[in-house]
Amino acid sequence: MKDLKRLLVIALCLVAASLLSAPMIAFADSHPADAAGNVTMVPFYWVVGIVGGSIAITLTYVSWRKYKAEKRKQSDKNSNS
Repeated sequence: MKDLKRLLVIALCLVAASLLSAPMIAFADSHPADAAGNVTMVPFYWVVGIVGGSIAITLTYVSWRKYKAEKRKQSDKNSNS
């Protein structure tokens, strides 16, 4: 379980480091809308991916903990009987 926590922390640190270390370049002539007036959705997809990924990782971790606790509880119950 400690290995899973360490792996999760390392993965989050790597993601944060890669996002924070990327150079941000802004140009005065760049607009979020193209010639047809459509707004680009790339930043939205990044937000959806990060938030959705965080939720998925959290739910996976919680369900794994619940599974392990139920398994331990059942084995304790069988050994006491």
